[in-house]
Amino acid sequence: MKARFFSRSVLTILFVVATGSGIAAEPPGAEDAKNLLAKAVDHMEKDGPAKAFCAFNDPAGPYHKGPLYVFAINMDGVYFAHAAAPTLVGTSLRDLRDASGQLFGKNIMEVITTHGEGAVDYMWLNYSSNKVEKKHSYVKKVGEFVLGVGYYSR
Repeated sequence: MKARFFSRSVLTILFVVATGSGIAAEPPGAEDAKNLLAKAVDHMEKDGPAKAFCAFNDPAGPYHKGPLYVFAINMDGVYFAHAAAPTLVGTSLRDLRDASGQLFGKNIMEVITTHGEGAVDYMWLNYSSNKVEKKHSYVKKVGEFVLGVGYYSR
């Protein structure tokens, strides 16, 4: 019976293949958020608000990917969708303050009424890490609603 020995590089390759990778995955960023927002806008334009909100509110659905999720509000600032925090549905973000005291809802509505789309920065709870972190959200007016997707940065 012959003993077989593998070189260190072969063992490293076997380990990387067995574990999936040797590098930790990057957290979602700007492009991921923009892509998810574009997908949500397409869905809402194609299927209408009622069907879109059902999809956006599904915590296991395609519009909630770890720390990325779609939120939807009407022009009065009332949440219609928020898969990461369903208790926010039916509440208004107009007077909500972020962790630093900023009226971020007012800022979102200002961007929408001025430009129809844009980006807003604020401090928000990352529901994946359970920590307050800096969030950069892209928002876009679609009909009588505003859709948004944000990513967290440290």
